[in-house]
Amino acid sequence: MLNISKQRINERLKTERYRSFGLLGNPFIGPKVKRNFIIAGVLSLVILFLPWTQNIQAKGTVTMLQPGQRASEIQSAIAGQIAQWYAQEGDVVNAGDTIARLREIKNEYLDPQLIERTKEQIVAKEDGVKSYEQKVEALVSLIESLRINQQVKAQSLQYDLAAAKAQAESDSAQFIAESQNLEVAKTQVLRFNQLLEQGLKSRTEVEQYRMKLAQSQAKSQETAQKWEMSKNKLLDVRLALKNNTNAFLEKIAKAQSDLATASSMLATSQGDLSKLRNTLSNYEMRNAYYYITAPQNGMLAKITKRGIGETVKEGTSLGTIVPTLYDLAVELYISPIDMPLIHEGSTVQFQFDGWPAIVFRGWPNTSYGTFTGSVVALDRITNENGKYRLLVAPSEEWPENLRAGTGARGIALLNTVPVWYEMWRQLNAFPPDYYEPILTQESIGKTKSLVGQ
Repeated sequence: MLNISKQRINERLKTERYRSFGLLGNPFIGPKVKRNFIIAGVLSLVILFLPWTQNIQAKGTVTMLQPGQRASEIQSAIAGQIAQWYAQEGDVVNAGDTIARLREIKNEYLDPQLIERTKEQIVAKEDGVKSYEQKVEALVSLIESLRINQQVKAQSLQYDLAAAKAQAESDSAQFIAESQNLEVAKTQVLRFNQLLEQGLKSRTEVEQYRMKLAQSQAKSQETAQKWEMSKNKLLDVRLALKNNTNAFLEKIAKAQSDLATASSMLATSQGDLSKLRNTLSNYEMRNAYYYITAPQNGMLAKITKRGIGETVKEGTSLGTIVPTLYDLAVELYISPIDMPLIHEGSTVQFQFDGWPAIVFRGWPNTSYGTFTGSVVALDRITNENGKYRLLVAPSEEWPENLRAGTGARGIALLNTVPVWYEMWRQLNAFPPDYYEPILTQESIGKTKSLVGQ
């Protein structure tokens, strides 16, 4: 007491009633406190040097490991009305089992005999194609025949031309011979006329030579006419030869024009036939789409369209199928700053929602109720929230009743460091230590081979 105030309380206070006043006067209290502080300091120092496993925490959900084992939606490939349900929620179905049936609602597909009528159109179009094919074949044969006939006719006219030339040459030689005979007859008649005037020849003999002259003149005129006729026939044969070429060329050109038209119509008919066959195939496939079937084995978990007569559009989800046999995995999402610290094969401990657990993050071996997995896949790009997705598969047996969609809290285990180092790192907001994964000899060989390439 400083004894500043005149009001003294020590005289009115009974110290024996309070244990604190008694301890203040105990000479053994000081060493005991000192010993406790020393023990606490030693324990704290020991704890600072204990090993601590650095880790990264992330949240995620349970999913299926294989894409084919994940829940899939049952979608309608065409628009229609729900006519009948063949399954209900909770039913186990196999791939290909019919789940529902749709009724057509589009006007162009309402005809119940649409496929049969389309088949009839295809048969009619096939007959049209065959007729055009036959016409094309006939025109090709006609063109070949015309060309052969042209050659035969030209050859025949060539023979006629040669004969006409020979006949003209023969008639020309005969005309020349008769012309010479005529000149001789004229000379004889002139000479005999002179001899008649001199009285050396009789008039009878002169008349005979005059008759021979008349006969020579007649024969000369006849041979001249025959020669003219031969020349005219030669001209006619040459003209016929030219007309023959032009006539057959005109016929062949017309036949080729008809052939081009028939070929064009054949191609158009074949194109129409292909369109009809494509249309028939589409109709048949559309008929198959009236029945909604299960895409895989599993349980029908959720039906989104329930009412009979309810209209659905293309791609509308009618329900969800969850596979009955699957391998579980966990999807975790980590921030980009932690991405370099994770690699395939990294160990991750999980605490699942609904399973009680006691977790010591720095000492994973002392945790209770956690389950271990290893990273099997890492995304190379961030999602819409700016985080990377990890897929973690079990490395030990996980709970039997664990289902897809269960929440999971993951702890990715990194380097083991002293406690004092981890405290210093967190106080300075430094990231965990980055380390390279231990590569196997095979992985190293692959890396070297890739670098060599």
